[in-house]
Amino acid sequence: MAKGRLHSSVMVEPELEHEPESDDSDEDDWVEVRRFDDAIGVTMIRDFLLDHDVRAAIRGNPQATRMTWSQTSDNLRIVVAPADLEKAREALAAMSAGDAHPFRGPAPILEDEHEEKFEKPRSGLGAAMLAFFVPIGAGHFYARHGAAGTIFAIGMIGAVLGSIAFGHPELFRAWMILIVLDAVGAFLAVRRFNQKRVPPDAVQRQWAMGAVVAAYGLAWLLARSG
Repeated sequence: MAKGRLHSSVMVEPELEHEPESDDSDEDDWVEVRRFDDAIGVTMIRDFLLDHDVRAAIRGNPQATRMTWSQTSDNLRIVVAPADLEKAREALAAMSAGDAHPFRGPAPILEDEHEEKFEKPRSGLGAAMLAFFVPIGAGHFYARHGAAGTIFAIGMIGAVLGSIAFGHPELFRAWMILIVLDAVGAFLAVRRFNQKRVPPDAVQRQWAMGAVVAAYGLAWLLARSG
């Protein structure tokens, strides 16, 4: 019996491209969505699309070595199934806008975005003194009760102008009463501010208007009794 030589040969074909997975359409009909000149970028985007249920593949040879003097390496392209084209475009647009990360999903929310901004505690005595030195509702403005401060300012300015324009001294007396009320109210308002219990603007306006009416009424009664 003649002895024959056993030849074992293995055909190794270079992997020139990553073929897309099977699809109902012809693979030649898959649509190019991105083109790259580096293997890292093309692989990352391909994996990103796959993670978002987009059938995607790389055309070209991502293993090709890029020469340092070359502007481009092997022509690397990402192709997707025609049925997934719109989904691929939406995913790539979201990634470009910074709404997603290829491997982590949505961008994390920084913790300090929801933290309350620190504000230095205020002085009740300082608020009371300011009410006397700047008698236009400054005490409440200092205490961060702007709505109440605005009502006090309107009542004070109205009292002064009315006293000058119409010659009613009781209105000037109302202005002085409002200064005292602003000082006392601001002292308490600072305490609420430091405790982070500042009332809503509507509540501030309500009791500030009550204080203005009370000041005008008390000034009128004092004028009648005098």
